[in-house]
Amino acid sequence: MMEQSNLAEQKGLADPADDAAAMLLRLGFAIFALVIPSATLMSRWVIVVLVPIGAILLILAAILKGDPARVVSGVVASIWNIPGLTAVLLAIWAMASLLWAPNPATGSEKLFKALGVLLLGVLAVQSLPRKMRASNLHLVTIGVALGALLILAASLGEQFGIPALRVSGATPGRAAILLSCLGWAGAAWLLIKNRRGLAAILMVLVFCAALVGPSGDAVLPIGIGFLVFAFAWMAPERAGIVLAVLASGLILFAPLISFLAGMVSGGAMAGVGGLPGKLGLWRGVMLADPLAFLTGRGFEAAVLAREAGRLPADAPVTLISDIWFDLGLLGAFGLAIVVFATFRAVGRFGLEVAPLALAGLASAFVYALIERGATQTWWLNGMVVFSLVLMSVERGRYRTVRPRASVKKDGPGGPASANPLAG
Repeated sequence: MMEQSNLAEQKGLADPADDAAAMLLRLGFAIFALVIPSATLMSRWVIVVLVPIGAILLILAAILKGDPARVVSGVVASIWNIPGLTAVLLAIWAMASLLWAPNPATGSEKLFKALGVLLLGVLAVQSLPRKMRASNLHLVTIGVALGALLILAASLGEQFGIPALRVSGATPGRAAILLSCLGWAGAAWLLIKNRRGLAAILMVLVFCAALVGPSGDAVLPIGIGFLVFAFAWMAPERAGIVLAVLASGLILFAPLISFLAGMVSGGAMAGVGGLPGKLGLWRGVMLADPLAFLTGRGFEAAVLAREAGRLPADAPVTLISDIWFDLGLLGAFGLAIVVFATFRAVGRFGLEVAPLALAGLASAFVYALIERGATQTWWLNGMVVFSLVLMSVERGRYRTVRPRASVKKDGPGGPASANPLAG
């Protein structure tokens, strides 16, 4: 009796810490899954402010839960492999490029902010519990649906002049881009819960929000996402490998593509405009300094070159082009390895999650491949949100598959061995 009393007393003393950890976890996850998808519509800087707050709340929850050792070991395990070490070397190379950057002060400020966000993101992901509760994951679908409805309302208010539906200073284009990635995570959770109809409705709602948005930047990424989902539905692991090769190849061979486009638009088919003509504008930039092709011109050099008018005004501005211009072949090679490993790992998430996760990742990659917004701070924060929400959904499927009942008998005439919980 004395031992039982002591155990109950110890459990009672531990409960407040567990309750506080659960509250911080729910609050931090709600910021990522519920608040950010909607609040991004209100201000262009809200995601930059909320991501560190949500990450810190998740880290504090893990500390209160008594899991700091698990978080540290998870961070070490995520780094101590080829993709992780490549990411670390890529960060070191970016810092080293400040030595020959045109404006090291500006470049270092943006670089260390980016590295800080990435570090918080890694710590937040590792701070997630191994098994996520369904009550928390329902917030993902609610947040995505609410964000899409608000974008639709803001677009209708703008078109019909309804003051009550207008969002002052809104950025519905950015919100739609974020939802084009998060929507797949929300649909994956609904698919895990065997709610296929709701998952389809959610993605149709997100697509409509992207379609009627003011910029239309999210239409192509989410359209590619649908194609990838169909491609990966039957064999997601094989699809992950194919997409990994394709995405990393596009990064590595981006200069070759622009060089060939320059030959087409400036050679026998002179006068060819459109995308080949715009891509061909990078040909002269590459040939101007062969050494910079290897080392890059320093972090943030592309932004400063555009501001000074040293780059063609019509040249496409994307994350890939800026990586090549700033960090050269070494930086692009490191990014290609990280992207390859990411697609391959996501393809192994399992049949319930992997096809939709690959679709969301493909949507994010397509946007980074074609749009200037991926070079800005909000996009990096958005990818932290997407990574954390996607990993949460992946950790929420542990209760969804029950063991099959055995049909074997214990012996001749014995009872059948059914589900062990049935007794």
